[in-house]
Amino acid sequence: MRLLPADPQTLLMLLAAPPLVGLLLWVFARRCGIAIGLLLGTQVWVVVAGGQTAALDIGVRVYPTDILDVCAISVALMRVPRRNLKYHAGVAALLAMVVLTAWSTLRGADAFGLQAAGNDSRTYFWHFLAITLYLATAPLSASLSRIVPRAWLATAAAYALLSVAGWADRGLHAANAHLAVDGVTVDSRPVPAAAALVLSQAAMLLLAPGAPAPPAAGVPDRGGPAGGPRVNGRHLTAFLFLVLVVLLQHRTVWVATAMMGLAWWVLRPARGGRRLVSAGAGALALSLAALLYAAGAFGAIGGSLTDSFKETQGTRSTFVWRMLGWQDLIEAPRTFAQWLVGAPFGSGYERFVGGGLVTVSPHDYYLHIMLRLGLVGLLALLVVYVRTWRRLARGGAETLALRVVMVGQLVLFVSYSAFPEQAVLLGFCLWQARLRSADELPTAPSPGAPAPVAPVPRPEPPARSAVMEREGAAPSETGGTREGTACKTSLSVTKRT
Repeated sequence: MRLLPADPQTLLMLLAAPPLVGLLLWVFARRCGIAIGLLLGTQVWVVVAGGQTAALDIGVRVYPTDILDVCAISVALMRVPRRNLKYHAGVAALLAMVVLTAWSTLRGADAFGLQAAGNDSRTYFWHFLAITLYLATAPLSASLSRIVPRAWLATAAAYALLSVAGWADRGLHAANAHLAVDGVTVDSRPVPAAAALVLSQAAMLLLAPGAPAPPAAGVPDRGGPAGGPRVNGRHLTAFLFLVLVVLLQHRTVWVATAMMGLAWWVLRPARGGRRLVSAGAGALALSLAALLYAAGAFGAIGGSLTDSFKETQGTRSTFVWRMLGWQDLIEAPRTFAQWLVGAPFGSGYERFVGGGLVTVSPHDYYLHIMLRLGLVGLLALLVVYVRTWRRLARGGAETLALRVVMVGQLVLFVSYSAFPEQAVLLGFCLWQARLRSADELPTAPSPGAPAPVAPVPRPEPPARSAVMEREGAAPSETGGTREGTACKTSLSVTKRT
């Protein structure tokens, strides 16, 4: 009986895995900014490489994203006992989805094998939930409110460069065009819908009237991509990102972008007739673009966009194809338990569309969750978004950008399942909701506790500083960290004259 693999490369990878995983766990626990960069950078590399490459094959293929997500969810679960979930219903609902996913995966592994259950659950469930939970439970700090927007804009810039490079190599074609590269048919669009949505959301972050979250009191704000002084540069960059989104021709992202723009217009603070003025300016810009388009000013690009738009109106469009598949999946027979907690992962998504057998995922995250996590899982997802939205709404203009990108996610889920990149934004929204709700934590003593005793006045010593460390303490008026890991607040005591 052979206990070790015969392949020397696999054996070397197994020997190097423990110290590598240990290092990654330390990074995820202590260097949240680096961890976010690794999570987003891995997704960019997947687009560059044209797909994932297995880092290890031990009967089950292990990808780099799998290793990072295992580290993320391990650190997140260690943080959970230190979080007061009573005041964070969104995080509690997210944990419920994790439990349901684990239960469905175990049932699938027992019935269909670990490979089938893992392939079915890893990308749209484990990857998405692990990253979201990791960001949602991150320690509250002023630096994280700047790291995530900057990392997101860097990711969008990478996708923009990849889009331009792809068009320079293959040219710009309609979305329904079929290109052959080395005898293999490939998508005419240089980057997938996940990357296009990142570009659109980056534009919304740049157009927001303020930073996603203000820094903690006492911490100087050095500006950032979402709230810096270069207003014209931000608007120009946002405009270029939106142009790329249009040229990429992912029609679902078009709709998501339009809904985000509408949400931004409705939610942004406006005085007097500014809202009507902005609406008139937008209508004028669209009319001018339509006039130039009708006059043929866009040339071959305009023709490609026309073909892509016409494809959505036909009976053989991709959206109609998806709707027929959704109807077949919903009408499939299932037990009461499957309606409640879903069928196990690995059980497949077989349906007939246009007389042909289709086995790919449903291309609808709401339906995807209902099939695998049941109505309980779907309700938990809605709780995550509703509770997070309500918390962020109390932040006013400071959290406008995050509420807008949440709208884009909800629209995307109609035609796609959840992408790992979106987990970063959703986790950041949950983190911001924790930051907002920390101000509302009760400070009254628990029943039966002795009443506080007034301190006895003592002579104050000469000017000195005292450092106070508390775990999970309520915020001080000087702006200390509200909850999470041990934090230090310096209080200066000066001598009275």
